[in-house]
Amino acid sequence: MAEDLAREEPRFPPAEGDVLVPLVPARREGGAHRVRFGLAYLALAAVAGAALGTTVVVLDRPGKTAGPEWSSWQPSGDRDAHPRQIADHVSQRYRRPSGTQLVAVTYAGEPQVQQVPLSAVAIQTGGDGSDSPPKFVQIENGLMYNLCGLGPSCAFPEGELSEGGLQLLRREALELALYSFKYAGADSVIALLPPNVGNQQDPDDDTSRTLFFQKRDLARELERPLRTTLLAPEQPQPAEIDPDEGLIIDRLTQPRLFQYEIRQAQEGSAFLILAPLVGG
Repeated sequence: MAEDLAREEPRFPPAEGDVLVPLVPARREGGAHRVRFGLAYLALAAVAGAALGTTVVVLDRPGKTAGPEWSSWQPSGDRDAHPRQIADHVSQRYRRPSGTQLVAVTYAGEPQVQQVPLSAVAIQTGGDGSDSPPKFVQIENGLMYNLCGLGPSCAFPEGELSEGGLQLLRREALELALYSFKYAGADSVIALLPPNVGNQQDPDDDTSRTLFFQKRDLARELERPLRTTLLAPEQPQPAEIDPDEGLIIDRLTQPRLFQYEIRQAQEGSAFLILAPLVGG
């Protein structure tokens, strides 16, 4: 989810001393003094020219050496293909303890539901029963990923998702968002979660849950290498998440976990109504 321009070396006019200093001795009285003055002027001009050249060289050097790269992998080619590349790279690294893939990312691209484009999200700011108006966030420069469990209707098979697996799933959504902000030019990311992730004890609980990230909220994480945010091995499993990293994952994902409903806008597009969830 990053060109050098060649520069020509500046061409300077000949030093003024080459023009002003006579090449033959002066014949007037006091000419020797003028010759010495001219030679001194020539020396000063040469020093000034050398200093100018040094200044140009210094200004032409890069101000700082390049810092560490943000990630060891990045998408390539046409930017339109970056969301799918990001989804494939990230999803294949997340595994259950059995070794099978945690989820399949069945959609990666511009936000839409059943081919109807999503234009905004409406975030409910009050608690249950609050009359506070929702906060609308336009997502015209957003991306969406659909994380699908490997059971019927994209659900997880009953009993297969532990509490550690829920945290791992939130970690995967966070990594998708970070790559999308860094390389795919997105300003927001919607990660739709499998329908039964919130209540494995009740297979009939099909509450729709999503993670909604905005680029500005992860600005600090985008300025430093990815490995300083996500510390786990290349193929993280629930038991391998470091406790310190678990705190980072919870801090960055739990406030952005929502229950959602899809509504139709008057102009024909759709939008999501997001109700905050904590601890999922």
